[in-house]
Amino acid sequence: MRVTVVRLASALLSLGLCAAPLPSFAQDRSPWLPPPALEQPVAPLPPPGVARPEAQPPPRSPLPPLLTRPLSLPAGVVTLQWGAGFAYSTLGSLGFSRSNGGLGLSFDLSAGLGKHLQLDFGTGLRFSTLLAADRYGRVFRDDVFQTGNRFIGNPWLKLRYSFLDDGSQPFSVGVEALLQAPIAEASAWSVGVGVPLQLALPSARLRIEGGMFMQFVLSEGATIRNVLNVPVRLLLGVSQGFAVGIVSGVQLGNAFRSDATEPNVQLGLVLRGRVSASVEISGQAMLPAVSPAGLDAYGFGLALTHRVR
Repeated sequence: MRVTVVRLASALLSLGLCAAPLPSFAQDRSPWLPPPALEQPVAPLPPPGVARPEAQPPPRSPLPPLLTRPLSLPAGVVTLQWGAGFAYSTLGSLGFSRSNGGLGLSFDLSAGLGKHLQLDFGTGLRFSTLLAADRYGRVFRDDVFQTGNRFIGNPWLKLRYSFLDDGSQPFSVGVEALLQAPIAEASAWSVGVGVPLQLALPSARLRIEGGMFMQFVLSEGATIRNVLNVPVRLLLGVSQGFAVGIVSGVQLGNAFRSDATEPNVQLGLVLRGRVSASVEISGQAMLPAVSPAGLDAYGFGLALTHRVR
């Protein structure tokens, strides 16, 4: 009887093993194990003797367009302008001589401090004490007066804030403040305020720049206590990277005073060209003043503007 029970148990055990499902060996892994790590693609190695290419830095943003550039530089943008100016006058001479001609160099640094906010610094060098020739090298920049007549011109700082300057409309306006330090002898501190304006019409390839600027000399003994400047520049786009135009304006000393000087009306030609994405060259030729007629002075300037950041 005992042998029969043992045999019956063995038979039942064998039957249960045969009926139980066998583990599937078709599955690669158990569902309780973490999934296998995916193989990462490996970049192919360059051929022997060929250097692995290095990651290139992102390209520098170009200078603003010639005709549609804003009144103030974008935040973080820094430009440097080097200019050379030459002035010549025939007053008191029958021809050219060193006494009535002069050469000067200008230096202007501009930086976008924030949205619509720009800071400018400028000064100049003169190789003749006559005519302050460095001012002719500041092409497409509004005149700064009372810079002295020494080798180093009085440096100045200018802060500009622009309105309506997001490119959504053709008209832009701004406000600016100027501070000038007296380095040259017989000069004084001066301050200035201004309202720059511009109208950009790219469909007509036209840009108009202007405004009204007033500079005050902080000295009771100065002959000229203030200068009113109303410049106008008309720029016509010849191509995408080249434009020509006319510059004019009226300058008046001791404005709104009884001892005001006769208005000085100027006229000249300007041009601006794109050399590369970050370099521009510009020039101007200023003719003798339209008024007063006796102010027989010529001015020529050439400037190179480079985006350094």
